[in-house]
Amino acid sequence: MGERASTPTLTGGQGSDRLPRQSLISGYVLRLARESVPERCSQERLAQAAGVSPDTEAGWETGRRPLAAIKTAQFVALKATLIRLGAAPELVRLMEVALEADQLLDHARVVADHHEPASFHPLGAYVHRREVVELVAWPLSCRTPTAIAAVSSSSRQRRGPVPTGPELAVPERAQVFDHLRRVAEASRGSDTAGLLHRQALYLQSYDRRPDAGAWMAEQYRLLPRQRSGWSPQWPAARTLAASLVRYGNAGTLIDFSHYGLADEAGHIANLNYWAYWVGELSLIERDDSFMPIKLDGWHGERILRHLATRLDAEEGVADLGIHTLRTLLAARPQLLDDDRVLTATLSATAEHLLEAGKMSPNARQALAEVHYALRLHNR
Repeated sequence: MGERASTPTLTGGQGSDRLPRQSLISGYVLRLARESVPERCSQERLAQAAGVSPDTEAGWETGRRPLAAIKTAQFVALKATLIRLGAAPELVRLMEVALEADQLLDHARVVADHHEPASFHPLGAYVHRREVVELVAWPLSCRTPTAIAAVSSSSRQRRGPVPTGPELAVPERAQVFDHLRRVAEASRGSDTAGLLHRQALYLQSYDRRPDAGAWMAEQYRLLPRQRSGWSPQWPAARTLAASLVRYGNAGTLIDFSHYGLADEAGHIANLNYWAYWVGELSLIERDDSFMPIKLDGWHGERILRHLATRLDAEEGVADLGIHTLRTLLAARPQLLDDDRVLTATLSATAEHLLEAGKMSPNARQALAEVHYALRLHNR
């Protein structure tokens, strides 16, 4: 393996006299990995173990020296050094995922030709998974990704005020969101850039500027009307419906949970979407066309565990989770035998939500069916 691909030259945000920091996400994950070493591991200690200067190691963590710019062999050696020192293996693994996220974020910070072909934009190259997208959204939303929260310690001792995640200044975040809007608008209705359109819209939904909610609602209005089940617009409709919940609009996702899952193709597409999103499907998909194809290549345990955390989510999100859970258990009934503790927990959660949860009548009926099946199975 040779050198990593060079990172595009960035301008704006911090003045044209010097490059803005790059690889912010992977640098911050490196910091978390270093801090996860059981015996206190300073930047100086890691630098010595990795055979670099303390200034180089500090530059990696801050983005002043982008991790994406180092040679592949050096990156692999750095990961090996962290493992040898006792760093959390999952955080070390996530460093490489974070490099992928950095590519997406740094590209959106480029002042470049926004009419580039869809195939040139990393958001249109292939379908991204949850752990990558959550890492990209981290500096945009200040929300710690699920994978990071599960393994990073909140009790580490630091001196003075420190950031709780990779940081972008307000003007830099605005630059990213402006870029995503331009990309989404330019790719709307394209037969060849549907994936780019959808994935740009999803990241744009983290925009909290005053006009953001209205802009996202307008993108949904501009979609061709869909009567029921699968259509080429199904992935974008699902993404926009879920995104609008962030702006207080639960009704659109509730409606989608009804008409978007109204036929077998819609159910299959929804389950395949979840399987890819949570990492049950290992192959990388080039576009969304895999969704309505037969259910194959995944077990369902990760989807079940993911859905189990969403049944008591906000209205709309809970509705989609409930409908998905019903179709998942119908497609993969063996899941009820794989983990009896989880099955019992799901049954108790369903019973509680039927008594007190807020959901649409259709979702309540679906949850009642799930609860009945769980009760029968637990006898």
